[in-house]
Amino acid sequence: MMFEFEDGAVRLGNWTVFEHLNLNVERGEIVSILGPSGCGKTTLLRACCGLERLQSGERRLDGVPLENQTIIPEITMLFQQPVLYPHLNVSQNIALGAAKGIGKSELNQRISNVLGAVGMPNFERRGTAGLSGGEAQRVAFARALMQEPSIILLDEPFASVDVKRRLALATMTRAHLKERAITALHVTHDLEEAKVLSDRIIHWKDLCLHQQEGGGDDEE
Repeated sequence: MMFEFEDGAVRLGNWTVFEHLNLNVERGEIVSILGPSGCGKTTLLRACCGLERLQSGERRLDGVPLENQTIIPEITMLFQQPVLYPHLNVSQNIALGAAKGIGKSELNQRISNVLGAVGMPNFERRGTAGLSGGEAQRVAFARALMQEPSIILLDEPFASVDVKRRLALATMTRAHLKERAITALHVTHDLEEAKVLSDRIIHWKDLCLHQQEGGGDDEE
């Protein structure tokens, strides 16, 4: 699906994070937004997926407007720190991304397939506490793929691993997104990561017509 963000504005209290922001990502395209920590990149992704309210503007899928601050299954987000439930094993965490009503045998096969795809075969029964940062993020990515989203939002998802593994994860992620024709919006401050992952790079300063000085995203 094509994703559009037209004349968007988000204000947190008296601070304008961004306004007059326009963005379009074509079907199956991977776009990276490059900017320093604290500039508003994470807030933009949160607004795109419905976690943050827009004070003005709108987001659209294939030209159809989405209701403000609503979360839909077609859009999923991969956070900077992988959100895994420690009381569940790898398989159980990934299963949370599956559609309801899938039979147990089919579900197990899908989990096995997606773990193989991210380079973690036979990890189904592993606990999450012993996973490395890169492994945990791959599990989170596998869960996102289980949702079969049309749009995936990537919030510096490789920041917790070293440079070599970060670029390897970016290469893997790009391959899977392209194979499934998933539209993706990726934010980062790492130019090399953006080059490896994306089809197109946009600098944050070129994205907004106005951005108030000072402040930033707590989560970055």
